[in-house]
Amino acid sequence: MNYNQILNTEIEGIYGDYLKKVNKINEYYSIYSGEQEWSTPDDLDYIPTKKITNIIKKLINTKARFMFGKEPYFDIRQIEEDEEKSTKYEDEAQEKEDLLYKILKENKFHSKLLKAKKDCSIGGKIAIKLWGHKEKGLKIIFSPAQEFFPQYNLDDVDQLEKVVFLYALNNEANPEDQRIKKQTWELINGKCILNETTHDGRSTLIATEYQDYNTGLDFIPVIIIQNGGLTGETEGTSDVAELWSNQNTYNKLTSDDVDAIRFQMFGQDIVTDANEDSIKNIKVAPGAMVDLQTDTTHASEGRQAKMERLESGFSYDSKFKDTIDRIKNDMYDTLDVPNVSLEQLKGLMQSGKSMKALYWGLIAACEEDWTEWGPALEQMIDYIFKMVDIYNLYGARSIARYETTLEIQKNYPIQEDEDDKKGIDMQEVISNVRSRKSYMKKWGEYPDIDAELKQIHLEQQLLQDSFTRSLIDDIDDPIDDDETLEE
Repeated sequence: MNYNQILNTEIEGIYGDYLKKVNKINEYYSIYSGEQEWSTPDDLDYIPTKKITNIIKKLINTKARFMFGKEPYFDIRQIEEDEEKSTKYEDEAQEKEDLLYKILKENKFHSKLLKAKKDCSIGGKIAIKLWGHKEKGLKIIFSPAQEFFPQYNLDDVDQLEKVVFLYALNNEANPEDQRIKKQTWELINGKCILNETTHDGRSTLIATEYQDYNTGLDFIPVIIIQNGGLTGETEGTSDVAELWSNQNTYNKLTSDDVDAIRFQMFGQDIVTDANEDSIKNIKVAPGAMVDLQTDTTHASEGRQAKMERLESGFSYDSKFKDTIDRIKNDMYDTLDVPNVSLEQLKGLMQSGKSMKALYWGLIAACEEDWTEWGPALEQMIDYIFKMVDIYNLYGARSIARYETTLEIQKNYPIQEDEDDKKGIDMQEVISNVRSRKSYMKKWGEYPDIDAELKQIHLEQQLLQDSFTRSLIDDIDDPIDDDETLEE
């Protein structure tokens, strides 16, 4: 599809030609998907092996699962302290948190978040776009790097002034049948203006959905998250680009190893001084007999036909293993992912402390990523409540206006950390600074938390009633001094 004519100046401006970047990002996605072929000479008398072991995909997926395999917890709490025997502000904070989780659940946020981390690692950045509709509610949309083109303030790269989204609506070969959606969000005089059009593959305008539409927002409802990068950079870096050199070498070495074994591991039969007919009749099979006859010419010279086997002296095991392990470990070290194969874990004490030490590098790398993801997710939630307020989504304008604080709690899949956090949170419940409902939402898997709390309250009431009846019975029927209690 011809994006040049559609984007015009949007894709060719201060940040250079975006089409080249899109093509490079598409190449990264192909490598991630396993398209890692390489060229070989055509004049060989055999077909070279091409063995692809996609370590890049494994490493990117592993890091994403470690960071977001367990959903982070968005803890909303009140700012003002409640008066004695009052839970007004605590209830408001809980109500606002319930609204947030309702929106996140409707949007399958956890699944999208995990996939977005992979997209960010591959393409170098992702965008979170929020779309509010009074009837459909609020939609959270993640877009990979190929689909959006941001423009920042020249003096402040944190200030987004314009972003263009491009979506291919079909995959037709005929340009006239192709449909491309172009969506532009732009901040003009403090107002967010939306323009949305549909084009064919030759840039012909097919339909205009929005033209200079005032969204009523004073911000662009888009949050862009970058993967790594330095101060002032707006594109982020691709983990695929950093891993590709080692991956390519690894594939070629393992493929050459397969060919070397194929050609060198078998011994070779050598026959000398035998006539041609007996050589042709030799059969290679278990228990087969060989009628080996000496060639008459050589027999007259006193020579005897012989058949022997030349075994291969092929040996490079240790050198190959050292090289291949070094390349593989370099790839793991690039993303700070520990190599925890059974072979690598030999001799390692697998206690909670040692396993945590094994993951320290990955935890540190994820914490670095959180310096980008944390503020972005906080901004997303702030935008969500602002849009609920402005558009009165779900009829929850008053809830969105409650004064609260937000803390995002990270959940890495290390059991020792989880046990410690559970203990701290339980102490907060006991100390009445965290609600039981908040604790159950964070750590439990309950189909209906309110029903569970009601059942707990009922059981506590039954126990209390039983204890009270026991005391009344003891008062009505006091025990004499010479009577004993039986268990």
